[in-house]
Amino acid sequence: MKITILNVLTKKEHQMVKGYQIARGNIIHHEGDVCENIGIIISGKVDIISYSFEGKEILINSLKSGDIFGNNLLFSSSPIYKGDIIAKEKCVIAFINKENLIYLLQNNVEFLNEYLNIQSDFGKSLNARIQLLSFPNAEERLFYYASKSNNVIEFKNVTSLAATLGVQRETLSRLLTTLIDRHLIKKEKGKITVLKKKKR
Repeated sequence: MKITILNVLTKKEHQMVKGYQIARGNIIHHEGDVCENIGIIISGKVDIISYSFEGKEILINSLKSGDIFGNNLLFSSSPIYKGDIIAKEKCVIAFINKENLIYLLQNNVEFLNEYLNIQSDFGKSLNARIQLLSFPNAEERLFYYASKSNNVIEFKNVTSLAATLGVQRETLSRLLTTLIDRHLIKKEKGKITVLKKKKR
């Protein structure tokens, strides 16, 4: 699988990268760990999970092949992970420590450009996620999430969509039934279409 940011490295520079296979369900970093490197996802998917006071899981972000984690923490004054980094499926991840990352950013312009592009996209994605979670209830979050994809949501199952929205599965199931009865949405297998925009 092509990972552009690693493909621009020289043979010597590749020696600064350490790759590991991570089994599905393994915790790559625990909440509270000190961030000492960035992780580049070569293959697989990774979730960043935090927890409420009641112990409820809150999905902060989902990352896929080509995405990076740790990049917003490594140079922070408080480089502490605010959630668990968990392999959602079997992953291959490349790690670069702070010293080597600084070297690559200073000496490889192509790598610098690719890194800044990924950093920018990650920032936009994270901001969108924070905005989604700022809505106070499941209905507001559902309509906001739909608005970002032309009022159509494609999803694997209700459980995964509930995790994306940061709500309980039972809450989302009841909401979908209510919205269908109100003729605000149409639900098909793996797809929800907003029929009417929610009045604010």
